[in-house]
Amino acid sequence: MFARSFQLDQLRKSKCDSTIKIIFGIRRSGKSTLINQYQAWLKQDGISCRQIKTIDFEQDLNFFALNITTIVNKIKKSLIKEQVNYLFLDELESLPNYQQLVRQLVKLTNVDLYITGSDHQICKLAQHFPSQLIAVRPFRFHEFIDFHHQPADFTSLYHYLNRGGFPFVQNIRDDASVRNYSEDVLNTIILKGLMQHPGLVNPNLLKHLITFLAHHPGVPINVSQAVAALQERNIQVSNKTLASYLAFVQEGFLFTACPELNLTTGTVKKTNVQYFPVDPGFRCLLTNHQGALSATNLTMLVYNELTARGFQVYSGQKGRHPVTFIATRGTKRLFFQFNFSFLNQAAYDRAINGLRHLPATAERTLIIAKPGDHAWGKDEEFAAISLLDWLVNE
Repeated sequence: MFARSFQLDQLRKSKCDSTIKIIFGIRRSGKSTLINQYQAWLKQDGISCRQIKTIDFEQDLNFFALNITTIVNKIKKSLIKEQVNYLFLDELESLPNYQQLVRQLVKLTNVDLYITGSDHQICKLAQHFPSQLIAVRPFRFHEFIDFHHQPADFTSLYHYLNRGGFPFVQNIRDDASVRNYSEDVLNTIILKGLMQHPGLVNPNLLKHLITFLAHHPGVPINVSQAVAALQERNIQVSNKTLASYLAFVQEGFLFTACPELNLTTGTVKKTNVQYFPVDPGFRCLLTNHQGALSATNLTMLVYNELTARGFQVYSGQKGRHPVTFIATRGTKRLFFQFNFSFLNQAAYDRAINGLRHLPATAERTLIIAKPGDHAWGKDEEFAAISLLDWLVNE
């Protein structure tokens, strides 16, 4: 069991701090494993097994026959009086009206509450209750090489792009079994997600949509364009319906939306959105292509790494001078230009025009996939770093 040290530290620091710990992320990304590791730490820290309670709402179907009041009373009876009880509600979004259950449980003074969910809707609990949001994603590149005890080089990067970061996949030997597992994960996300969204009833449309998005990571797409592309494949769908399915693939963490930020006006263009798959292995599966060390795949990797670092990410546009990504976190705003390589100084100059037209006070970084394949003049206005160094040095 590979330890997610960052997430474990988040849990340890927030132990008994009166917040709800909401652990969220795509299915099979390791949420339950993280919980098991944290519970083992609690026991090492002197917490008795009787104080640790876990309810898996996907596996224990008995709770679905009960109303919320009955469930609360059932939980209350299991608690140890005059001691802190560590209550873990796994895949809580499976339970209808789970918000009402949380509203009752937060009133209990002897409960430290932990919730996991595979739908982004679970994060909305943080709008109503003091909460700590803890994201669990497929392995990032630095976790992948740590797991496999590999150096950070283009060989390991190539393997990561093809295998992806789902934890269980790392122990599978042959490519066919990796593909079968990834397909099983994808089908589970689709089927379970549709069960929880009764307004969405067309798995065939959903599969075509995510295949289309997987073929076009980093390409600005609006709903009308996606509708037209699907209609060319004889998939009939309206703009309104497709917008609902686009929301679904984001809520289930299959894809993340990267809207365009106009740096001149400061406005977000909601109709010009790039979509990136949460894991490179999904792109390989859906496109039936190997994850080559291409500019498209590596741009996807940069985007996913920025979101894993806790940034809200936008594509940037300032007149005719685009910036690959703008990353914001709190009051901090960073600008990134990514390029695969440069053939000559002129190519370098064209690529960095977007960075040069930003204010001198802006924190700007040029990320280069293959810095040894070109020559360029040093520019003291911003930092330049190789992709491999950037991925392993946060």
